[in-house]
Amino acid sequence: MNSSCERQPAPYILIASNIMFSQLVIFLCIVNSVTALVSATGNFLVVVTLWRTPSLHSPSFVLLSGLAVSDLAVGLISQPIFVVFNSADLYGNCDLFFVTFRIHDYFSTQLLSVTFFTVSATVVDRLLALKFHLRYRELITVGRALYCLLFIWITGIIFAIWMSIDRPTAEIGGIMLTVVVLSITVISYVKIFQIIRHHQNQIANRFPVPQSDVQTSIPNIARYRKSVRSLLYIAGFFCLSYSPWVFWVIAKNLVNGNHEEENVLAMRILFSVSYLNSCFNPFLYCWRIGEIRQAMKDQLKNVF
Repeated sequence: MNSSCERQPAPYILIASNIMFSQLVIFLCIVNSVTALVSATGNFLVVVTLWRTPSLHSPSFVLLSGLAVSDLAVGLISQPIFVVFNSADLYGNCDLFFVTFRIHDYFSTQLLSVTFFTVSATVVDRLLALKFHLRYRELITVGRALYCLLFIWITGIIFAIWMSIDRPTAEIGGIMLTVVVLSITVISYVKIFQIIRHHQNQIANRFPVPQSDVQTSIPNIARYRKSVRSLLYIAGFFCLSYSPWVFWVIAKNLVNGNHEEENVLAMRILFSVSYLNSCFNPFLYCWRIGEIRQAMKDQLKNVF
């Protein structure tokens, strides 16, 4: 290890001399190279499909396109840089490693924040659509959805800069913000299902008909319930992918001790796991959202 490596602070110590670690890094580079290609291609198709299909130009799909854009950036920026700094680690290029490590740290923080806030915004949007269904189109417009995405991206940039300047304080602030936003998301889901159940009970009491006839008599509620379930899959897979990384950050701040090698190893594994979310989201959209699936088929037919 050369002098440029020795001058770095403890959390950034390279351990490329460890054979087992080196083999794991090679495996992570291969996995992230493949998933980055799939993520970039899939999310690019989703973004193009949403913006070239006029029938999908609604606030909810605008927010979903914002989620696809952040996933696209993960495949085009975060994962390639992840592969570069791990490759630099393998070859012992300390200067390249530390530069690309910090670049990756910035973009991963920003894109994680943007993705998290966008997922929460889509859930709140569904709550507003149910609660103010008669005034929804007046209150929530495509322009306001775009402003919401702009605000989310600015917030993500600010948080990433804060993390670069003062990581310990930013991590604590990030945990607190995560709890607040997650609470809003959970409360929104609870409210959504309460409203849906309330409407169904009202109609069942007024019109004592079979449940299947009730469902066909309220297509709007049925459609909203389907869209909410789709968002539940998206949000659930997001939490499944990123929660190990969040728990590791919390544990790292609570547990004292000298475990730098374990921390470096855990960080790279958990980042690779979290990036799977961006890779599989396009498949999730096509599986759960029929409008996107059909529109993407039409776009591919036009291309080929």
